[in-house]
Amino acid sequence: MSSEQLVYDVEKGSHVIVVHDPPRKESHWKCLSISSFLLLIGAVTVFALLQFGAFGPSSNQDSKDPFPEGMPQTLRVRAAASGKPAIHAIASRTHHDKLVWTTRVIPAMTKDGMELDEEANALVVPSTGLYFVYSQLLFHGNSCREHTGHSLLLTHTVYSMSREFNGGKVELMKNIKSVCESGNANHNKLWFESIYQGAAFQLQAGDKLLSDTHEAKYLNWEREGQVYFGAIKLD
Repeated sequence: MSSEQLVYDVEKGSHVIVVHDPPRKESHWKCLSISSFLLLIGAVTVFALLQFGAFGPSSNQDSKDPFPEGMPQTLRVRAAASGKPAIHAIASRTHHDKLVWTTRVIPAMTKDGMELDEEANALVVPSTGLYFVYSQLLFHGNSCREHTGHSLLLTHTVYSMSREFNGGKVELMKNIKSVCESGNANHNKLWFESIYQGAAFQLQAGDKLLSDTHEAKYLNWEREGQVYFGAIKLD
């Protein structure tokens, strides 16, 4: 008998008592409840890990990401989140001591109508609004021997050329660094210097952003991806 047990009562001799098994439905539901709880805990744990990126970005996400990893992270995040026009040009070469920009190689990028006018070597503003304009240059020299007795001035200027000013250039930002100062005892040593500048400006559709670099021959071409010029629309 599958649902009953035969038990011999010692006190009453050979009499047989039939004892029914307790119902198993209650234990069955307890097992289901525990299993469901464990599955819920597992699902919550996996969701939390995904939210915090514990498993890293998937290949599908990487293929859809329009912003190369080489782009400075804060500016990259800003451009991605804004959904507004943006451009990030990097140093290509120098021509007659003039820095030439390009968007044809990584980590350069253009987005939503912002572009580089290669002939004018200028960033073109597609629509009127507030823009964050930024640039960075890296310089280096093998020594200061050729500058004995005088300092070497490294200058970088960013201009806006606008129809509002009849095509004239307006200076937006300028930074000057001095190296190889007179009296420096380390004239035979390598030197390194950087110039970074960035600010917000109200620009008009069709405006062009240009740069001018003094002593561009000292640019550090070993890290050309870190010599850049860009703009992101803020509003």
